[in-house]
Amino acid sequence: MGREVEFKVRLSHPTEVEGPLKAQATFLGNYHKVDSYFRGPKGSFRLREAEGTAVVCRKEKTLRDGLEVNLETEFGVDNLQAFRTFARGLGYEEWYQKEKKGQAWRWGEVLIEVGTVGTLGWFAELEVLVAEDAPGSAIDQAHGRLREALGDLGLTEDRIEPKTYSELLGHRGR
Repeated sequence: MGREVEFKVRLSHPTEVEGPLKAQATFLGNYHKVDSYFRGPKGSFRLREAEGTAVVCRKEKTLRDGLEVNLETEFGVDNLQAFRTFARGLGYEEWYQKEKKGQAWRWGEVLIEVGTVGTLGWFAELEVLVAEDAPGSAIDQAHGRLREALGDLGLTEDRIEPKTYSELLGHRGR
């Protein structure tokens, strides 16, 4: 487990950040992620299918002024049908799906994904990973690095989306 510190920023089009990314970041590749969200008696979790793999993730999320800090518990799944049956047996139901497509870049310690999220449009997600047991100052440093990267991309903080994708898609709750 670790802590994921991230911003998501609305874009009108990916060309807004294309120049700085091509000049200063390392292209990691294209991505296509299909996320199925489950909810049940003890909260919710995500099942992500991407590049022939499947990973379950439960997040303990805090959100403040668009800065999201998530403590994540993740594990791989090698039999999707068995996992879905298992989850239903524990009282969880598939709640909704979200699809993300785009390109991933590495800019120092910052992972930047630029892509579409379902019908919501274009976003840039900027993320830094921090060890679970790192002091609070590490989160503050990650926040500073994200703000720096945001400026390097030519974006301003007023473009940060303060809501989660779930909220933007109309899915509130656990």
